[in-house]
Amino acid sequence: MKTTRGFWTRVADSFLRTPTEGAPTLAVPVWLRRATPWLIAAVLAWFVVCTIIWPVGMWMQIDLEVYRAGGLAVLDGRPLYDHPLVASLMFTYTPFAAIIFAPLALLPLVGTEVVYTVVTVLLLLFAVARCWRWMGYRRDRAAVGIVLLGTALALMFEPVRTTLYLGQINVLLLAIVVADLLRTRKSNWMGVGVGIAAGIKLTPLVFIPYLLLTRQFKAAGVAFASFVGTIALGFVLKPHDASSYWLGQKFSEVARVGDVWSTGNQTLRGFLARLVSPPEATQNVWVVLALLIGALGFGAAMLAHRRGEELLAVSVIGLCSTAVSPYSWSHHWVWFVPLAVFALHRALTTGKASMWVLTAYVYITAFAWPVSFPVHDPGARASTGIWMIDWSGDVVTRNEYLIAYLVTAVFTLVHLRRSKVVASTDGVIDNRDPVPSR
Repeated sequence: MKTTRGFWTRVADSFLRTPTEGAPTLAVPVWLRRATPWLIAAVLAWFVVCTIIWPVGMWMQIDLEVYRAGGLAVLDGRPLYDHPLVASLMFTYTPFAAIIFAPLALLPLVGTEVVYTVVTVLLLLFAVARCWRWMGYRRDRAAVGIVLLGTALALMFEPVRTTLYLGQINVLLLAIVVADLLRTRKSNWMGVGVGIAAGIKLTPLVFIPYLLLTRQFKAAGVAFASFVGTIALGFVLKPHDASSYWLGQKFSEVARVGDVWSTGNQTLRGFLARLVSPPEATQNVWVVLALLIGALGFGAAMLAHRRGEELLAVSVIGLCSTAVSPYSWSHHWVWFVPLAVFALHRALTTGKASMWVLTAYVYITAFAWPVSFPVHDPGARASTGIWMIDWSGDVVTRNEYLIAYLVTAVFTLVHLRRSKVVASTDGVIDNRDPVPSR
């Protein structure tokens, strides 16, 4: 019994640490405390109502079927990239990803969908809690309440909502990176999560140069070694597919993901492709502009790191990874979740109007605003997200996530110029003691 209790205590501590003397107490306004249960109930009601109206369309989870098919191909010894695995959908992830998807093939499809949904929601809860934990908060009623509220509201973010709808792994990657980089004490294992996440999907590789530029050399080395390890495992267990993916450059074939000009491609590349046809005409312009906005994001993240705002830094780099990528579907932008935690925390602790404006901007931008209600088609679903609105000014709304990244990076540079330097340059900030509001 004692051992079991100790296990669950450690599990709870991985979300929020045990209350200790001197730990900061989050001052949550009375109106927000009273609204919390109602907001959580409203989110649950929305999911229930939408499931009743669109029982098929609400939980299509077609990408989960592709992951499961990839895992099944590993178990059966079939090729991953030679032909579509489900309908016309190709497997676009690494051989390592297919290897870790293999257990999904051991369950029936319905069981896989149920397990996936429950685990994804728990991972979202974990990611939100880890963000608050990094800022020094321990388990008390206020902290638990704000974590539950943050998770419920994050479920209504369009990237998270679409992740669940398609059965995507974006929340998993978010949780892995957040757990790895938002540590409350130094660890020789820091970087492993980044390497593993990049081994599943390449975009988290952008965190390795971030670690180098912020002088976290050991973590960068561990991340790179872990990433190489995932590649090596692919060559050991799936040599033909690994050779096709890494040496045959399957990883660089954007067309395997989708049309680059699609509105769902919320990147700089997508913006330019929708602006000028054919998309290839803007290839060189994209490279130059991607380097520029990438440098903007890295500059903002490095400044945030020096100011001790690691949560903000990780959020900016995550958004940067999606903005400069050749192709990022809207559901890849789950990095709004840690950014929303940062903004709300600063708004609650400082009371500054600028932080409340940032908080409102993040929630309004990322929220899954319904823009259609096909109530007579149970196989459809309500289209959600500002970027789905079709109007004369859609050059703005259809690129809202790219704009949000640029706004966040600029805000970070302007806001933190006046902040006091609190972080050392030797790596992880030890956040066991309360981090003061800045």
